[in-house]
Amino acid sequence: MNHLAHLFLGGTDPEVLMGNLSGDFVKGPLEGRYARKVEAGIRMHRAIDAFTDSHPAAGAFRRHIAVEWRHYARVIADILFDYFLASGWSRYSDQTLDAFLQSSFRRIDGVAEGMPEGLRRIYPRMRDGRWFKSYAEIDGIRAALFHTSKRMSRRPPLEEAVSFLQNDADILRRHFEEFFPAVIEFARVTEASCHPERSEGSHQN
Repeated sequence: MNHLAHLFLGGTDPEVLMGNLSGDFVKGPLEGRYARKVEAGIRMHRAIDAFTDSHPAAGAFRRHIAVEWRHYARVIADILFDYFLASGWSRYSDQTLDAFLQSSFRRIDGVAEGMPEGLRRIYPRMRDGRWFKSYAEIDGIRAALFHTSKRMSRRPPLEEAVSFLQNDADILRRHFEEFFPAVIEFARVTEASCHPERSEGSHQN
């Protein structure tokens, strides 16, 4: 999953949410590196990614891309997931995307002193630009794929993969809509386990 999806799935606790958003920037063992709930959020991020890898509809989504892009299919699919989430936002949230982002970033700002270094470097651009809102547009996804390719040694022209959104959007959307409600429920249960002090019936979505 990509950044917007992890922010959406990351729950309401500020430190757990920040950990979820940090997951792509933190490698290796976690024990003692960060605050307990930040580490819980990073583990949640990893669990969500593992769940995604194992889900049949997510696998079908990736296989459709892999015919053309082979081992880059996973990276491309993660970014395209954010397109289908952002462009179909009202299916999954009662808030507008803009209101959700403002609320989420306010929570994270309140605990930013404990932010992992990898996220710290990029977080101001996430928070203050149109980065996440642009994922609802094909041009925004094209830019995200282009910048991702620049971080790869072979610089593959990943931005060309927006052709899937122009030619195969209906097929990919069906796979996404089959998969995403399942990962929402998985994230809800996983996030609840980050708060053993809560009673079973007290978790809020």
